[in-house]
Amino acid sequence: MLNFFYDSLETLKKVKKPKSADVWSLTLIIFVVVIIAALMFALMDGVFGEVYNAIYEALSWAF
Repeated sequence: MLNFFYDSLETLKKVKKPKSADVWSLTLIIFVVVIIAALMFALMDGVFGEVYNAIYEALSWAF
C-alpha cells in the first residue's frame, strides 16, 4: 500500500502545469463552442416551435 502511495507521489512530481497561453487558448475555444451550441439550440427551438404551432393550429381547426 505504501509503495502505491510513494509511486503516486513520484508520478505527481512529473506532472507539469500548462502555460498561461495554453490555458487562455483552451478557455477561448470552450467559450466559442458553447456560444455556437447555444445559437444552434436556439435556432432549432425556433424552427421546431413553429412546426409544432403549425401542426397544433391545423389539428385544432380540424376538430
